[in-house]
Amino acid sequence: MTTVHKKFENWFSRLAALVYRRKYTSLLLILLMTAALAGQMTKLTIDTRDESFFAADDPALIAYNNFRDTFGQDDMFIISMRPTHGLTRDFLATLSELHHELETKVPYLDDITSLVNGRIVYGKGDTLVVDELMPQPPQTEEELSQMLSQIDRYPLYDKLLVSSDRSMTSILIKAQAVKPVAEKDLLSGFDDEAPPQIPAEHRYLSNEESIEIAGAINKVVAGFQGRGIDFHMTGTPFVVAELTSGIADDLRTMVPLSFLLIVLFLAALFRRISGVLYPLLIVFLSLITTMGIMGLCGIPITTVIQILPSFLVVVGIGDSVHILTIFYRLYRKTNDKEQAIVEAMGYAGLPVLMTSVTTACGLLSFAWADLDNVAHLGLVAPAGVMLALLYTVVLLPALIAIFPIRPGKAAAAERLPLADRLFTWIAAVTTRRPLLVSLLAAIIVSVALWSALSVKFAHNALTWFPQGSPIRVATELLDRVNGGTVMLEVLVDSGRENGLHDPDLLRRMSEAEEAIPTIEAQGIRAAKAWSLADVLKETNRALHEGRDEAYAVPVSRELIAQELILFESGGSDDLDDFADSSYQTGRLSILAPWKDAVLYKDYIDLVSTYLARQFPGEKVTLTGHIVLFMQIIKNVITSMAKSYVIALVMISLLMVLLVGRVRIGLLSMIPNVVPIIFILGLMGMLNIPLDLSTMLIGSIVLGLVVDDTIHFLHHFRRAFEESGDVETAVRETMFTTGRAMVITSLVLCGGFFIYTAAYLASSVRYGLLTGCAVIFALVADFFLVPALLSLVYKKDTIRRVRPI
Repeated sequence: MTTVHKKFENWFSRLAALVYRRKYTSLLLILLMTAALAGQMTKLTIDTRDESFFAADDPALIAYNNFRDTFGQDDMFIISMRPTHGLTRDFLATLSELHHELETKVPYLDDITSLVNGRIVYGKGDTLVVDELMPQPPQTEEELSQMLSQIDRYPLYDKLLVSSDRSMTSILIKAQAVKPVAEKDLLSGFDDEAPPQIPAEHRYLSNEESIEIAGAINKVVAGFQGRGIDFHMTGTPFVVAELTSGIADDLRTMVPLSFLLIVLFLAALFRRISGVLYPLLIVFLSLITTMGIMGLCGIPITTVIQILPSFLVVVGIGDSVHILTIFYRLYRKTNDKEQAIVEAMGYAGLPVLMTSVTTACGLLSFAWADLDNVAHLGLVAPAGVMLALLYTVVLLPALIAIFPIRPGKAAAAERLPLADRLFTWIAAVTTRRPLLVSLLAAIIVSVALWSALSVKFAHNALTWFPQGSPIRVATELLDRVNGGTVMLEVLVDSGRENGLHDPDLLRRMSEAEEAIPTIEAQGIRAAKAWSLADVLKETNRALHEGRDEAYAVPVSRELIAQELILFESGGSDDLDDFADSSYQTGRLSILAPWKDAVLYKDYIDLVSTYLARQFPGEKVTLTGHIVLFMQIIKNVITSMAKSYVIALVMISLLMVLLVGRVRIGLLSMIPNVVPIIFILGLMGMLNIPLDLSTMLIGSIVLGLVVDDTIHFLHHFRRAFEESGDVETAVRETMFTTGRAMVITSLVLCGGFFIYTAAYLASSVRYGLLTGCAVIFALVADFFLVPALLSLVYKKDTIRRVRPI
């Protein structure tokens, strides 16, 4: 194995010599590659929709897309209003004005519903009239009283358009599910060849269009502020828009702060302009080329991939720091730039390669995740890490060759005396008391494991916003007042054309509307449910002179068919919201509160059990955002399990390969697993759940923390071959690479701790936990690794030295 190590070291030395001699050619090739990939950044998009979590062939997404193709969007932009003086004539006039302005100014509008155009159905002679509740605002108190009494006669309004206590009313805006077809596409059906199938991600409204809608709504509503009305914007599309805005704001803040942190650390470490500029240039170029690859491959920035820019900035700096540390030391001694960079590359090239590969493998484990955006991270992030390596081994020698660098003063003591004494003390304690150090570590790990047992799974994007954020306040308010802001959709397939004309089936749907709001699990109870049965009950009552006792489903197929025809002829297209064109499949909509996705499972199980009993002869399908939420948390659990196992196996094999001995390679994984256990224990202590953001930490940390172990073992091997004594080898390893390990760890944890200033709580948790993991890893490498090496190599200090 030593021979293999030597071959790699020689290869890196030759590569550095080649680049140094062909410096301009190397620089030109790098710049051409960078320009080509950076040009693809214009194609980058941001996508925070729930659909971004799913692969195109995921059954949950297919069912949801089929639903949207038939019935349109299930989610709505909700504008809730609390007028100071209640439903007065002045307020209703303002509501009418706002409603009509939204109709004209909101793009991609499919439907808008409020008390202005709430459906009323009545008979006028032999004609059935489907009209609007408030074509004109009431002018007198008598008209107002009549309108309010009409509201009481339509149960569909309650907890949807108006709260039960009449203190709040809402405007529901439904966007188009499918993008408008361009005029040139309308003629495609007349071509000889069938038009190509449009992929789902391009067929439906994108994140950008949803944000455009939210912006237009906010702009219109802003013009109505100050009229004695409290406005609250909520609904899934608004949450998505706010998440996107939060991610964009955090990126604009976190990336510059990460660069600033690196500048400060590099300046403190090297005290040279080249020591600051070269690593910065390397991470900057690797970042923009990685983002270019995302644009080229059509991979959007999501709630998961948003961590990538700052991650690459702080991680990509480590390679150049280790090489430059050795380069500057050799350059001061030899005053020969070429010799110094060639020897530095030969000395640090192999560990730098191995640290990049292990970090990439930790990230690559996400490629097999059941969440599509996590899988995208598993493809893009390793590419970014390896690009940083490429820039380091090619661009760094070229820059050193082209631009002048002063050798600097040959200091009598290269390391600070304090650091010297500290490293000497650590080497002595860990190698002379290895059993004691290992025992203390085992006790601490046991406590962390006990705390880790209390960690729970969760997924609630609403809790990612600060406690007082408008979107969170609005959603919690509407859930409290009206009982729901998110949809669970039930499709009841009768299995035959005009199956919804069956009075027994419609009667059972009406019964389901009454029963479902009584089902409760994990504190979740639906606010209301509605279906085609409501339309028929309203129509049947209107055809019987408005008598309330006629508010029921007709008793025969013939009457149902006739009443549906009459309703359609009344000028309303509302039937499209409740049944497909053949009246085979009906829609039962359920409005429920926004809760943690983990809690939805028990609730959906109860609802599914009830529906199976209620519709034994029909095919029942559940979809909508609640089902997507529940599927996301299932995929989080399976993805985490797979990524942790894959990362652990791959990195363990790499460590064995690097060390050359199975026992030492596997033992070296102990201090790298310890930080993950500590992080889980810290999560248990701080009551932080395993959700979409924190599930990533384990595999990321495993790929990161092994880097210092690799550098430590690589330098220890060299020192042990020369001295044959573990304590001496550990001390020399501390002197040669300990300082760089401290600096790179400080850069890493500082870069992650920057996330604690982020807007989204998910980013704050990710930064806090990952930064702590880096600190835990450094402590483990400085104390636990030498203790384990001392236990393993104790006999080798007595007998003949046996290299690793």
